Amino acid sequence: MGKLAEALLLLDKAAALGAVEEALAAGVDPLALVDEARQGLEGVGKKYDSGEFFLMELMRAAQIFQSIAGVLNPRIVAAYGAVKTSGKVVLGTVAGDIHDLGKNIVKILLECRGIEVVDLGVDVPTARFVEAVRQHQPQVVGMSALLTASVSEMNKNVEAFEAAGLRDKVKIIVGGGIVGEIDQSMLKADYATIDANTGTKLIEQWIG
Repeated sequence: MGKLAEALLLLDKAAALGAVEEALAAGVDPLALVDEARQGLEGVGKKYDSGEFFLMELMRAAQIFQSIAGVLNPRIVAAYGAVKTSGKVVLGTVAGDIHDLGKNIVKILLECRGIEVVDLGVDVPTARFVEAVRQHQPQVVGMSALLTASVSEMNKNVEAFEAAGLRDKVKIIVGGGIVGEIDQSMLKADYATIDANTGTKLIEQWIG
């Protein structure tokens, strides 16, 4: 594990930003640093799952990650601006659910790769998802949820896209803790995952 990932695992913001600056000065690809930061976040997630970390530590790690992204974003644009992805993604946590940590991590990962993100926030009603697709015309819609009751909301949104004649215009990916606990055949999305990096890479492929 590199210095950046270790600093994230220790929740040490100063050390993390110092590791970023040191690596950039040494000519390390900023996208490689994004991936290393993600590895650190995964380590934090494992500590959370084991009960060693709690929600406060999880939120602290996400805040540090966001600060890292703030440093890396302009470097990535400068390095890869000529091939910057012109895709667009609508993200939101479904109605009845206010958890947004996973959604925010995916947002940062996508923005680091030059993908425009329209973040609808949390507790997003079906009508707002539909209107966002009409207005912004994204290639992908990402829905996040942590609660069991949110599964029906996800499917309700997909059905609303179908009724509005929008379903064949977008790919739909869903994520969040509940996705890992249910039979994924229950979901009407194109793909479901609990891993932010897997989801981000698939969205990149869909956008092409």
